[in-house]
Amino acid sequence: MNESPHQSWASIYDIAYEQSFGEFYKDLTDTTIDVITNVVIPPARIVDFGAGTGRLSIPLSARGYKIMAVEPCKEMLDQLTSKSGQLSISTFHGKMQDFQTDTPFDIALCVFTVLLYLLDEESLKKSIQAAANALKHDGLMLIDIPLKAVFQSYHTNTPTIQRDVSIQPSQDHDIYLYTDRITMKMEEQNTTYRDSFCIRHWKMDDVMKILSDSGFVVIRNMSEEFTGAGSNYLLVRKST
Repeated sequence: MNESPHQSWASIYDIAYEQSFGEFYKDLTDTTIDVITNVVIPPARIVDFGAGTGRLSIPLSARGYKIMAVEPCKEMLDQLTSKSGQLSISTFHGKMQDFQTDTPFDIALCVFTVLLYLLDEESLKKSIQAAANALKHDGLMLIDIPLKAVFQSYHTNTPTIQRDVSIQPSQDHDIYLYTDRITMKMEEQNTTYRDSFCIRHWKMDDVMKILSDSGFVVIRNMSEEFTGAGSNYLLVRKST
């Protein structure tokens, strides 16, 4: 397994997801940005946990928000930096649970299955608490909690890529082995990338308890806005 998920194929991460999910991927991004712009206005400060290659950080920065992109995979963060151009996006290379700040944020983002990468309760508690610590009083967090139905293998074959994703349960039925094999189809020579790591399904009640213990209250269930995403989307507020 790679030390960091997506490390081996960070350079093709964007095209792999665009080719795998097509318009739905774009619509999910647009919907997320619309939700954010409806609850906070520029130049609000946003911390984007699991920022990846900048799917949200870059367009939000272009709209005038002050962005901190937090990402544990250096290669993914390098892609974000290379794409951001003249935009001013601060970055933190590290895990969500390790993030600290002296200047609080207006809203935190923990979406696009960030929770899947947290494999034990201690990591989940520390990560949610880190988000709470990063927010100002009454600060918001948009978080998604993936449903078990999304833990399914899938196959993509387009003129550009062939992708085979295997998601198999382990002895602990909440932990799954995720294996990805992506072949980029090129005129001269195909290139194949491989990745393997563990992910976890978190029960809604368990996440809700930890959110409550960390001082968050749910102010809106936004799952209907994200129909088809395979996750429960919650907008929560830091109350303590």
